[in-house]
Amino acid sequence: MPHTHPLCLGLDVGGSGIKAGLLDADDKVIVSRNVPTPVNSTPRAVLDVLVKLTGEMTAEAGIKSADLAGIGIGFPGLVDARAGVVKACVNLQDWHNIPVTTMLVNRMGANVPVTIANDANAAALGEHRHYHKINPKIEHLALITLGTGVGSGIVLNGRMFEGGTGLAGEVGHMIVRANGRKCACGQYGCLERYASASAIVGRVREMIERGSESLLTFVVDDPSRKLTAENVVTAAREGDALSRRIIDEAAEFLAIGCVNLCRVIDLQAIIIGGGITGAGDLLLKPVLDNFRIQNWSVAEAPMPDIRLTSLGGDAGFVGCAAMARQRFAAGPGTPPQV
Repeated sequence: MPHTHPLCLGLDVGGSGIKAGLLDADDKVIVSRNVPTPVNSTPRAVLDVLVKLTGEMTAEAGIKSADLAGIGIGFPGLVDARAGVVKACVNLQDWHNIPVTTMLVNRMGANVPVTIANDANAAALGEHRHYHKINPKIEHLALITLGTGVGSGIVLNGRMFEGGTGLAGEVGHMIVRANGRKCACGQYGCLERYASASAIVGRVREMIERGSESLLTFVVDDPSRKLTAENVVTAAREGDALSRRIIDEAAEFLAIGCVNLCRVIDLQAIIIGGGITGAGDLLLKPVLDNFRIQNWSVAEAPMPDIRLTSLGGDAGFVGCAAMARQRFAAGPGTPPQV
C-alpha cells in the first residue's frame, strides 16, 4: 500500500559499503538496505547501484521514484553541493569532477529530486535529527568520528554547515600541536594524527617497539597478526597500562579540539562516533575530564553535551534523507536550497 506522506531516500556511499534508508517525515525507517560498494567503484558502477537501490526500495514501499520528496546522497570526499558535483573521492575509483546530480536525474527522470553532500556532514545532520527528538533546543552540534582518520561534520541552526567552498567542518585537520606529527594532508600537528583510531594503534605499536610492556606485545611481535583499535580497547579493559595511557592521550587531544570548536562556534552538543567508541567510558570520561580542565573559566558558559553516538553507522543515511527533505522543502521540481 503506498504511503500517503512524502518519503525521502538517504544513500550513504562508502569505500566498502553503501547504506540506504527510506524515511518518513518523522525519520522512521520504512525500508533499509546495506550492500557492498562495487569492487570496480567507478562512477558508472556506483551510480548503477544507486539507481537499482532506488528502484527496489521505492517499489517495496509501494511508490515510484518520482513520488519521493527527495533523494540525498553522501560521498566520502570533496563535494560541491550547489553544482551537484563530486570533485574528488579518494576511496572510490576515478571520481574526479563527476556531475552526479545531473547524471542521476538523466537516469531516473527530471521529476526525481536529487541532492548530494559530504558523507560526514550528512551524518552530523543525522545525529542532530536524532538528538533533536531528545532535546528540541539543540540546534548547534558537531559529529566527530574516530576511524582511520578523524571525520567530522557541523550542524548550525539545524542545517549542515559547509562553508564557502564546501570544506567546513574538517575538525580532523584542526592543528592541536604546533610543529607536530606530519599529516597526510600536508599540515603538521593535525588532530587526526593524535586522536584517530589508527593514531591510537600506531602509538601503542611505537611504544611497544621502544620496549614498553603491554599485553599486546605478542600481537606486535607476530607478523601474521594485525594490531587493531579493538585490540587496544580490549587490552585497556583487561588492565593494560600502556593501552589505557594511549587512549587517555588521544582523549586529551580530542578534548582540546572540542574546546577549540566551542570557542569558535559555541556548540551545544558534540557527538563522538567511530569504531573506537566501543571503549565507552574508557574514552568518554577522559574526554570530559580534559574538556573541563581546558575549558575557560572567565565566563560561565554551559558545557556542551559531549556523548557517544546513538545512531552509529545509520547516521549517514538518516542525515542524507533529512538533507533532501530540507533542501527540497518547497516540493519536487524546485531547485535544492543548499
